[in-house]
Amino acid sequence: MTGSADLASVTGVTVPDTRLAVEATELVRDATDDLIYHHSRRVYFFGSLQGRNRRLGFDPELLYIGAMFHDLGLNEEFRNSGRRFEVDGADEARRFLQSHGVPEDSIRRVWTSIALHTTPGIPQYMEPEVALVTAGVEYDVLGIGYRDI
Repeated sequence: MTGSADLASVTGVTVPDTRLAVEATELVRDATDDLIYHHSRRVYFFGSLQGRNRRLGFDPELLYIGAMFHDLGLNEEFRNSGRRFEVDGADEARRFLQSHGVPEDSIRRVWTSIALHTTPGIPQYMEPEVALVTAGVEYDVLGIGYRDI
């Protein structure tokens, strides 16, 4: 998945085909380099696979938005607040979701998934979308859960 291919489905996991997901993809694609963009997509696929293996009910669209925005705060355009990059990315996701009229509970889950994705040991006890963004990051970056998939 690291080349120029922009896969929409991997091992039965499909990127949500919604306006929100398409616009999030475009925003992240335009704002980041290939490394962050493809890593973010893998986080979604790996998080979804972990969710399936753990038999967790999760909202694929919210998981996708959390995965796509989770490292956006590393980008120069979004990191001028002086806060942690996780918070900058979470705040940008909040603005994006609010501009699309997404309910506050969904926005909170996405915000939390991004803000806590580098805080191991906590997200696994929270809503599935929060747990699975972290699980996807841990798999892609550290190989945690490799034997589970």
